Amino acid sequence: MLSTKLKDICNQYGIFIFSSTQLNGEWKEAKIPDQNLLRGAKAIADKIDFGSILLPVSSDDIKSLEPILSSNIFAQPNIKLSVYKNRRGRYKSVILWCKADLGCCRIQPMFATTYEYEMIEINNTKIMVEEGAFHGGD
Repeated sequence: MLSTKLKDICNQYGIFIFSSTQLNGEWKEAKIPDQNLLRGAKAIADKIDFGSILLPVSSDDIKSLEPILSSNIFAQPNIKLSVYKNRRGRYKSVILWCKADLGCCRIQPMFATTYEYEMIEINNTKIMVEEGAFHGGD
C-alpha cells in the first residue's frame, strides 16, 4: 500500500522519489540480479519506474569480465548496478560496472554489459546545472 501511495504522489506532483527495499537471501547465488531478489511483496516491482540492485562484484564476475578487463582500458570494478527495469528508458537488463570509493561514498561508472557479460555502448552524458537556475515554488 505504501508503494502504491508513493506512486500516486509522484504522478500527482510530477516528481521522482528514490526509495529502496531489502533483498531476499538468494542475492549471493543469483545469476541474474533482478526483481526476483526483492524481499517481500513483488507488487513493489510492478509500481516502480526504475529498478536496480547494487551488489558487490564477485570472483565469478571478474572471471567473466576477463575479456573486457584484459584490454587494460578499465580498472577492476568493485561494485555493480543491475538495472532490471527502466520504464520509458532505453537501457534495461544491463549491468553498470563501477569503481566505488566507500570512504567518501562516491561511485564512478566505468562500462556496461548485458547480463551475459557482453559489453554495450552507452553514451557518456554530463548534466550541468547553472547556479540559481532552480527557483523552488515559482
